[in-house]
Amino acid sequence: MKLLNLQDAADYLETATIEHSHDAGFAVIHSGRTSSGIRFVMVNDCQGDSALTEFI
Repeated sequence: MKLLNLQDAADYLETATIEHSHDAGFAVIHSGRTSSGIRFVMVNDCQGDSALTEFI
């Protein structure tokens, strides 16, 4: 798991394809694929913190 700041999360999602997003109230959970086809899950919480996991 990798922790990201808001700018890094925005840069990552700019080139990714989000296949599903879920608003859990306190966080938004995105899952999808990067431009190179790697599956990922990113959690953005209400405090501006983001965590990223890639499935290689």
